[in-house]
Amino acid sequence: MEISTLTPVDLTDVAARLERAAGRVDVCATQARVATSTTWRGEAATLHRDRVGEHASDLQALARRLREAAGLVRDLEAAARRRLDLLGDVDITVGDWPVGAIGRG
Repeated sequence: MEISTLTPVDLTDVAARLERAAGRVDVCATQARVATSTTWRGEAATLHRDRVGEHASDLQALARRLREAAGLVRDLEAAARRRLDLLGDVDITVGDWPVGAIGRG
């Protein structure tokens, strides 16, 4: 699988999509907890609530990991912007030097 080059703007979009996904997963976790029947009684009800609680906890953990991934992508985006700015500065600086000083020509 080949991944195309991502620009800083693309990385910002990826981070935003990860944040939105985390929000949706949080909603699913909440809905799972709320949707658990309160009319059930006995051992079966307890087992069901425990199992649903485990799933909801797993969903919350997934949402946390998605937010962490979004943060890492934002860090990558910031680093890419810094590197691109640095490359731009180097291009400007090198363009001002005499050709003989940089070994080209």
